[in-house]
Amino acid sequence: MTTVDLKGRVALVTGASRGIGYAIAEAFYQHGARVAAVARDSTALDAAVARIAGLDAESVLAVPADVTDTASVTAAVATAHAWGGRLDVVVNCAGPQLTPAPLAETPDDILTRYLDVKLLGFHRVASASLPLISDNGTGRIINIAGQTARTLVPNAGVTGIANAAVIALTSYLASEGASRQVLVNAISPGMTLTEGWISRHEAMAEQQGTSREAVRDGMTKGVGIRLGRWAETAEIAQAAVFLASDLSSYVTGQVIEVDGGLTKSVT
Repeated sequence: MTTVDLKGRVALVTGASRGIGYAIAEAFYQHGARVAAVARDSTALDAAVARIAGLDAESVLAVPADVTDTASVTAAVATAHAWGGRLDVVVNCAGPQLTPAPLAETPDDILTRYLDVKLLGFHRVASASLPLISDNGTGRIINIAGQTARTLVPNAGVTGIANAAVIALTSYLASEGASRQVLVNAISPGMTLTEGWISRHEAMAEQQGTSREAVRDGMTKGVGIRLGRWAETAEIAQAAVFLASDLSSYVTGQVIEVDGGLTKSVT
C-alpha cells in the first residue's frame, strides 16, 4: 500500500536552520527519513538539529555549507550521500530574507545577490545531487518558490523574479530527471509565519502603535487570503512530505500552491 512513510530514505534539506526549511527537516524526520540538514550558520544549524532529533545523531546530521559556493555545495552533498549511504530527496529551501523595495529603485547588486542564493544556489545543489540521487523511483528534488512568483506583492519584485526563475528551473530539471525516475516539483508557499515575518510584524506593530496580530490581520485582508489566516511552517512541510513520498509517484514538473487560497486564478 502506498503511504507517506519515508523510512529508509535519506533527505538533504537546505535552509534547515529556521523557517520552512527547518519545518521540512523536522517533518521528514518524524516520518522516518534520515535527514542531512544544511545551512550556512553552523551554530544555528547545530541548535536546529538538536531540537529536531535530540540525542538521535544517527538520524539527523548537521552539514554547514554556503549555497553560493559551488565547492561548499559539492562537499555538502557528498557528505550527506556518504553518511546516508544513499540520497533520495533533496529540498532546496535556502534563500535570502525579503528586503521590500520598489524594483526600479533596487540596485543591481541586490538582485544579483538574490539570484545567486535562490536561483543559482538551487541550481548548484541540484547539479551536485542529480548524479547521486537514487534512480529506483524514490528520487526527488523539491524546490521552494514563494508565491511572489505568481502573485503581485507590493515592493517584492526582486524576490518575485527569483522565485519565478526557480519555477522555470523546476520544469527543466523535471524533464532532465525523468530518464532516471527522479521527480522534480516546486512548492509555492503563501504568507507563512516564519521567524522573519514574525519579526517584521512586530516592527510594523511598534511603528503603527498596534499589535502584531492586528498587523497580520490587516495584511491577510489586504491580499485576500481565502482561509483568513497565515500558514504555519508545518503546513508547508506537509506538502513536502507528500512530494517526498510514494504518494507523489506520478507528479513531476508541477508547482503545488500552499497558500490558503491566496491565488485566485479561474483559468
